[in-house]
Amino acid sequence: MDWVRTQMDKGDTTAAERLFHQDAGLTDDQRLDLAKALASNFRRMDPRVLARIILGLPRGEKADHLFWRFIADWCSYDAEDALRFIELLPSDRLNTTGVLHNAAFGLCRLPAERVLAFAGHLDDQGRAYLAEGLIAVADQAGSWRNTTAILDRLNAKPQQDAISPEWFLGRHLAEIDPQAFESRFAAETDALKHDKLIEGYTSSISRLDPERSIQMLAQMQHPKPDQITNRVEQWLTSDRAAALAWLQSDGARQHMDREARARLLRLYQRESAP
Repeated sequence: MDWVRTQMDKGDTTAAERLFHQDAGLTDDQRLDLAKALASNFRRMDPRVLARIILGLPRGEKADHLFWRFIADWCSYDAEDALRFIELLPSDRLNTTGVLHNAAFGLCRLPAERVLAFAGHLDDQGRAYLAEGLIAVADQAGSWRNTTAILDRLNAKPQQDAISPEWFLGRHLAEIDPQAFESRFAAETDALKHDKLIEGYTSSISRLDPERSIQMLAQMQHPKPDQITNRVEQWLTSDRAAALAWLQSDGARQHMDREARARLLRLYQRESAP
């Protein structure tokens, strides 16, 4: 490492890569440690050289996580430069949650057309991961409007092993811009996306505003069995008086299963009104 630093101080930014290619007798662990040391101050190097070094390590959890952290740093520093490298990655490296989530913080700051052109290199799973990542950093991004312009045309489809982008969207908009959620929710015509928006939104507000979360769950087009009942039971554990008052209200009669409502009222020694 001292030799690498000396060479880099002389302006030789490829010294580390030559060391990796030489028969220096380094073990895999030593190569990984050296790559971590280089990545900790990657701006002193050509990032493409460092990327090739990390990608040249034996595949494994530690090497993958190092590459993902490096992608996050590079995209935060120069997203366009990083994107030109990322979009040339092999498909099995490119369409991964690690790469696309960590790239998102930088990509959300690029023009929407540029990110959408990049999305053309991704498969359905990759687009779902990209949407997840963009929404996950929505409260940190400089412009939600730009992120929205990307998401509106990304056409990310729900994937079995990826959280629905609409679920993430509902949750984050509840935290950063409730009015934007209301507008998007009102305009959503796809039944699955409509319900996922509600699920994400209510996951964020359920403790702060249980009654509102129940009202939203009642608007799902394909509700899950006992969903509202489960939410009421959670409410009873956090604020029994308010939950019992609601159980005896017209809202409960309208939105809740009649037998489930009667059971809870009997359990808490309240008479069930018809």
